[in-house]
Amino acid sequence: MSFQIAAHQTEHYQVNTEVFSGPLDLLLELIERAELDITRLALAQVTDQYLEYLRRLQQQNAAEVSAFLVIAARLVQIKSAALLPRPPAVETTIPEEDPGEALARQLIIYKRFKELAGYLQQREEKHLHTYLRL
Repeated sequence: MSFQIAAHQTEHYQVNTEVFSGPLDLLLELIERAELDITRLALAQVTDQYLEYLRRLQQQNAAEVSAFLVIAARLVQIKSAALLPRPPAVETTIPEEDPGEALARQLIIYKRFKELAGYLQQREEKHLHTYLRL
């Protein structure tokens, strides 16, 4: 699955660490495909770089910041699950959810909300103040 969902929101921001350099959406894709070990990625460095990027901007975009926060929170969740010790194996009938799949599902939902927000914004710009159920 390709993670182009938040790319338009953070297209100018590039992650640059010892283990990865490139756009944020590519970082997510590599982690999702297990091609990059998230335990080797310094999330504090990614966050510090993003904060520096925001300081340099003339005007901050709330949608861009919120897109980064959603992705960063999910990356922290995935990394903490990878680093924390697992309890002893107990037979369960419910299989554990793959963190990459959960991230993909959340990003798909996020994309849908962004599309709907764009649609509503277009209607507002056209002064159409009645809304059908979406």
